[in-house]
Amino acid sequence: MEWNVCMSMLQEYLENRPLIVLGSGASMPYGLPSMGILAEEIKKSAIVISDPNYGTLCTAIDSLGLESAIDSVALLPQTLNAIRCVVWKTVNENDLSYFDRNSVNPPQALADLIRKVLAPTPNKAVIVTTNYDRLAEYSADGVGATTVTGFEGTLIKKLELPVAQLRMRRTRARERVVDIWKVHGSLDWFIAPDGTVAAFPLSRKIPDTFQPLIIPPGKEKYSTIHDEPYRTMIAEADNAFVQAGAYLCIGYGFNDEHIQPKLLTQISKGKPIVVLARTMTAACRKHIVDAGIQKYLVFENADDLHTKVYGNGWEETYEGQYWLLDNFLNIW
Repeated sequence: MEWNVCMSMLQEYLENRPLIVLGSGASMPYGLPSMGILAEEIKKSAIVISDPNYGTLCTAIDSLGLESAIDSVALLPQTLNAIRCVVWKTVNENDLSYFDRNSVNPPQALADLIRKVLAPTPNKAVIVTTNYDRLAEYSADGVGATTVTGFEGTLIKKLELPVAQLRMRRTRARERVVDIWKVHGSLDWFIAPDGTVAAFPLSRKIPDTFQPLIIPPGKEKYSTIHDEPYRTMIAEADNAFVQAGAYLCIGYGFNDEHIQPKLLTQISKGKPIVVLARTMTAACRKHIVDAGIQKYLVFENADDLHTKVYGNGWEETYEGQYWLLDNFLNIW
């Protein structure tokens, strides 16, 4: 397919202010850990090491990957809780490391993406993410938008004295809204022994007596989703999937069967989807390329100089790395 025809198709697919889906591949370019790094940190935990099935777990991680290993090995409850805490600590340290280096400079490509989606009336963007990190929130703050996460408050604030120009800018900001539905939890969310759920922005450690509200890798995510706040977050995400006119997925592997049914149903009905991926996962191929979807484009890394693009019944390799978000924004 000619490049200009592909670009016309892209513009048509994304003209209706797409819902943004962020997976782990969207965060890794900013220093957030991969599953492999999380697995190595989990192996170092003293509590995990003391589990009777530690050796079996390590062997399973090396052969099956982290999530499948946790599912296949019988681990003690305290081991599973330790895994949750290790995952929180590892992701949080990397998130805050990014923040400490870029406190007033949010992820540029994500901020530009949000700004582009917000530009048309009614100045609304929706993000659904399986990530725990705060990159989406940093980016929304960076464009001066009001963030809706189910919790009140924002993360990044600057001192600005109340003058007339500022009041006008704040009025415009309130008109720009970014919904961020974090279906696997957030680094900022915690639960107390009495069941109280709270959010403590930019926490450097897990607050005393609280437990982090993140769903770690493994089958726990299928049972935990019925609890709050996950149940409400997934309900909001489901509603957003139904309401959206198109979808832009960045670094999302289509491996979360409990959150993507609404998305898959909508694209099967003809709503367009665009996927950016370093490597297309088997699940992505199954649900998009091989599923008879009518309107889709999958941008995948071909090599250091080229991008492979898949469409309905065709695939083509083009010069340029357009699977990377910052480069993609130059052609959209």
